[in-house]
Amino acid sequence: MGNRHTMAFTIALGLAALFQFAAVVLALRLNAIYHRRFAWLFISGAGILMALWIGTSFISTIRHPPESIVWDLTLWIQTLATLLTSILFFAGIATIEPLFKENEAARQLLASENAVLNREVQHSREEMQLAHRVQANLLPRSAPNIESLDISFLSRPAEWTSGDYFDFVQIDDHSLLVTVADVCGHGLGPALLMTTSRSYFRGIARTQEQVQPILTTWNSEISEDVETGDFITALIVRIDLGKRQIEYLGAGQNGLIIQPDGTAVELERSGPPLGIIPDFAFPKPNDLPLKSGQIMVFCTDGIHETVGRDGTQFGIQRICDLITRNAKLSAEQLVNLLDREVSRFAASPRPQDDLTAVIIKVA
Repeated sequence: MGNRHTMAFTIALGLAALFQFAAVVLALRLNAIYHRRFAWLFISGAGILMALWIGTSFISTIRHPPESIVWDLTLWIQTLATLLTSILFFAGIATIEPLFKENEAARQLLASENAVLNREVQHSREEMQLAHRVQANLLPRSAPNIESLDISFLSRPAEWTSGDYFDFVQIDDHSLLVTVADVCGHGLGPALLMTTSRSYFRGIARTQEQVQPILTTWNSEISEDVETGDFITALIVRIDLGKRQIEYLGAGQNGLIIQPDGTAVELERSGPPLGIIPDFAFPKPNDLPLKSGQIMVFCTDGIHETVGRDGTQFGIQRICDLITRNAKLSAEQLVNLLDREVSRFAASPRPQDDLTAVIIKVA
């Protein structure tokens, strides 16, 4: 009778050890497949310790069978509990594998979708870089070389592409057309409209030399392309060195001239932005005498509407003060100074809007 109980006791411990070692092997296998290293190493370690404990108990029982096993209820409870624990431990690890398979399938699907998304993002980035290069080639690469005029410019988009536009058209050795325009908004849409507006301006300026017909025709052409609510602000300035005269018209866009004595003259708007009233007839241009020592500053609103950390805007007055204090600098130095001051003033290191400025010093 005792031998049968001892055999049953030994079998129970043997099965417990077997299930425990099987659980350890399964845990190590899952770790190798799914790479949940730390979690499965901890589980495997716990399983190994339990297996060693059960195994040593099993060996000890074989070598030294307990004499009172028939009547030792506590020992039987411990043995059966150990067997049940080993079975449950093995069953838990065995039944959790399908969950890991589902998680692994989901992870692989997510990785695949991320790879597709990354390729699309990279493709979009390459397209935007191409659009940036194409648009940059449409803007002047250098200022025109005209005697008595020191010209420099700044163009910095808020995103890959810009809705700002500036251009120079040299009429003859003594006359220059300058335009600065700003499509509402920034990004790819305004950039496309900017490209269209450049084509119109260039085409019109080839046949027209005067400010008023250029702006009126430009407005008519743009009005056919813009959607309701879209518009372009523009300023056209004609500098005539022969007549020593400045003529200008502003379509929702103004400019500044710092006089030799430091006073600032604001070039007022002469009509609505382009694209709002298709048949609007702009008036005759305003004119000012061209004087040595004048500094012309033509900016889009991205500069003077830059918001600082205190919530205020950079403002027209700050531009006037900055140029006046540094009037002895070259046009290029003034442009670089303006760029630095706007960047230092801005609440965010990233431009809030497209930034464009043209500065012309009259010798």
